[in-house]
Amino acid sequence: MVDNVEYSEVRTKRKRPKNMDCLEDELLGEILCRLPSSKTVVMCKSVCKHWAATISQPFFINQFVAHKANRRIIPSAHENGASKYDELKMQMTSDRTFGLVVRNMCGDTRKGLVICFNDPINNPRDLSFSRLPKLANEGLTVVGACNDWLLYQKHERFRFYLYNVQTRQCFVLPSPSRRQRITTRNIGFVCDSNYCNDTSYVVSSNLTPNEAYRACVAVIPYTFEAVTEFPAYLLSPSTGNMWRNVILSLPLRCQISGSRPMFWISRKLYFFCFDCLIGFDPFVDVKDGVIKCHSLPKPPSLVGSVSFFGVFHEQLYMCDREDNGRYRVWILKDYETGQWSLRHSLMGQDWIARDHRLAELVNQSPLFGNAIGFHPANPDVIYVLTRRWIIWCNLSTRKMEIACKLPKDTPCLIPAGGSFQITLPVWPTPVPILDVGGQD
Repeated sequence: MVDNVEYSEVRTKRKRPKNMDCLEDELLGEILCRLPSSKTVVMCKSVCKHWAATISQPFFINQFVAHKANRRIIPSAHENGASKYDELKMQMTSDRTFGLVVRNMCGDTRKGLVICFNDPINNPRDLSFSRLPKLANEGLTVVGACNDWLLYQKHERFRFYLYNVQTRQCFVLPSPSRRQRITTRNIGFVCDSNYCNDTSYVVSSNLTPNEAYRACVAVIPYTFEAVTEFPAYLLSPSTGNMWRNVILSLPLRCQISGSRPMFWISRKLYFFCFDCLIGFDPFVDVKDGVIKCHSLPKPPSLVGSVSFFGVFHEQLYMCDREDNGRYRVWILKDYETGQWSLRHSLMGQDWIARDHRLAELVNQSPLFGNAIGFHPANPDVIYVLTRRWIIWCNLSTRKMEIACKLPKDTPCLIPAGGSFQITLPVWPTPVPILDVGGQD
C-alpha cells in the first residue's frame, strides 16, 4: 500500500507539458530549421497562429535557407585529381529536389506526370510521381515551368494560371486583350531565384534575398512565313501587370516552328525556329518597343526532331532521335559563334541491358520509348518513358536499367513538345507576378 501511495503522489506532482504556442521565437526557429524540407515547415503553419506568423517572417525564411546551405557545404575534390563530373557530384546540393513535368498530348492533359528525383546523386533511381494537379478549371495545359512554378493555360478563354508544386497555391494572371488573343503561339515563362547564389549546382552559405527578383510570361505568335520581325506580348511586374506589345527584331529571316518549351540561358529567353534558335531579353526596357534578338544555329546535320534540351553550367545540351532509333546529344561549345559539338551518338542495338525485359524491348523495336529529359546532374544520362517503365540510359557506358515502374493506372503518355525540367528551391518561390487576378 505504501508503494502505491508514493507512486500516486509522484504522478500527481508531474508537471503538464507546456503549450507549443508558448515556445520562444528563437527556440521555435531552431526547431523548425532542423526539419527535413520546406514543405514540412509550411505544413506546421496549421499548428497555431504563433507558428504561422513565425514561419511567414522573412527573418525565419532567411535563417532556414542559410541553415540548409551551411549543411550542404562539401570540400571540393578538384585538388585530388577528381574528374569534372566527380567534382560536380560533390558540389551538387543534396537537399534539392529535381523534377520533370511530362504533359500528355493525347486526351486529358491532366494525366501528365510530375516525376521527382528525390536523391539524384546518391540514388539516381529514387523517383516519385504525382499527377498534374486537377485545378478548379478544366481544359488546362502546362505551357511553362520555372523553379517550383508551373504555368497553365486555358485555351478557350486565353487565361493563364500559376501553380506552385510545393505550396499548392494557384493564382490567376491578368487576361490579354482581344487583339492579343492569338490561337497559335509559343509561350515562355521565366523567373529569378528568390535568393542570390541559390543555383542548382553552386554550394554557398552566402544566401541573401534577391532584391532584383524578376519574372516574365512571354507569348509569341506563330509565323506562317519567314520574316525579320514579328510581335510578342510580355507580362511582368515591370509592365504594371499589363500585357505589353513589343516587336522582336531578328538578325535574319526566320519562320517559327511548332510549339516547344522555351529555355533560359545567358540571360536570354530562347525559342525554336525552323533553321535556328532565337533569343531575346524579356526584361530589357526599350522606348521604341523593339527588342533586338540573338540567333544561334542548330546543330549541323540535325535531321531528327529535337526531343528535349538541358542547361548545365550555362551550357546548352540538345538531344534528338533519328527515325532509325539513333540518339544523339549535342553540346553548344561556343555561345558567341554558335559552335556545336556532337557528344554522343548511339543506336538502339548498342544498348547494354542486363534485364531480359529491356533486351526484349530493344530487340522488338529501336523506337522503344520517348526520351523525356536529361539527368538533373549528369547530361550523359537520359530518361526514356515507356508504357510500363522509366528507363535510365547512360550514353557513355551504353548501359540501360529500369529506373522505376510506372503506377498501374498510368495512361500511355506521349510527351507533347518535350518535357519541362524543374528545380525545387530550398524555400518556395514567392508569387512571381504581383497583383495577380486572384487565387483559386
